[in-house]
Amino acid sequence: MRTSTPLQFNRALNGVLTLQGQVQKYQLQISSGKRLASAADDPVAAAQTLNISERLTAIDQFNRNANLVELRLNDQETAMTSATNLVQRTRELILQGKSRSLGTDDRRFLAAEMRQRLEELVSLSNTRNASGEHIFSGTAVDTVPFTVNAAGDVVFNGNENVRQLSISENRTLAEGFSGIDVFMGVRNGNGTFVMDVAPANTGTGRLINDALTNAAGYVPHDFRIQFTAADTFDVINDTTGATVLSAQPYSPGAAISFNGLSVAVTGTPATGDAFTVAPSENQSVFATLKNVIAAMELDATSPALSAQQTFDLDRGLTDIDQVLSNLISVRASVGARSNTIESQQKTNEDLSTQLRTVKSRLEDADPVEAISELARHSQVLEAAQQAFVRVQGLSLFNFL
Repeated sequence: MRTSTPLQFNRALNGVLTLQGQVQKYQLQISSGKRLASAADDPVAAAQTLNISERLTAIDQFNRNANLVELRLNDQETAMTSATNLVQRTRELILQGKSRSLGTDDRRFLAAEMRQRLEELVSLSNTRNASGEHIFSGTAVDTVPFTVNAAGDVVFNGNENVRQLSISENRTLAEGFSGIDVFMGVRNGNGTFVMDVAPANTGTGRLINDALTNAAGYVPHDFRIQFTAADTFDVINDTTGATVLSAQPYSPGAAISFNGLSVAVTGTPATGDAFTVAPSENQSVFATLKNVIAAMELDATSPALSAQQTFDLDRGLTDIDQVLSNLISVRASVGARSNTIESQQKTNEDLSTQLRTVKSRLEDADPVEAISELARHSQVLEAAQQAFVRVQGLSLFNFL
């Protein structure tokens, strides 16, 4: 087969150009430190590198989300710490108000401070974060969560939903708690049932020593202890209308057991006086403080009113303890979420390090190998160029 002069020329030229491309390839690897200049260099490695890059970008976003959740949890933790201090101060005022050495004016002074604490608590419940969002409004972050209506009651205007943010590929975390969880959803009484005194009572009797003695036997019905005489009483299930206990002898401070619970009446009840036991309900911290303030301001001008005030302050103290318990519980949940964030960020950091190591192995050039290959291909290119110059002179026309 004959080889024409143009064919020889093109083959030699293509060889030189190929070698020049190899030299440029290794020069680029040395200057950039990367083995993959394009997907064509290693399609499989390029695809793996792209997948790893996407995962690293996602991890960076997860960490930003985790930091954001932690900031918002810290905002709520700070507000709840202040709220706990306010409620604790109110508890101290109740204990002062229970002293029989205080007069009506003294208790009104205590009630005035309680009103200030209540106003401070409403202000705290409407706390905003650095972005201007209300931290206890749920997802309705632009809505003022708590306002006071015409009746003087604090009402909730937000919602129970809480925004969820992804902090890993398989984990989401709520950025906080709704105002329902923190301030509204507090069980009154002892958390299971709540005692009360009928407003029409004329004697000095009041309920004490409430306890759940048999949780399995407890039924959430309304019960009434009705005094049929100064020394006898019936226990009536107002939910069903059935009389549970009939013509029971009254002994001040003696336990009265029914429906899996136990209570006691102290003082001197009058005929017709009644005391109720009902299932606990959700009662806001604001309503609890309002009730305590009303009890503190009561003008106890008779033994019956004095007994009513004592009972209301006792019940207010129990309700306050429920509020404190709820705040402590929610704050503990905040701490648990903060620990979760810290643990997940450590996991994300370890995964990121692992992925970056794999990515480096796939795309980073070996400097020693690149320099060696550059030197080798440079020598081959130089030889090819010299040969190409000589091939250019091989033509029959040169001998004519």
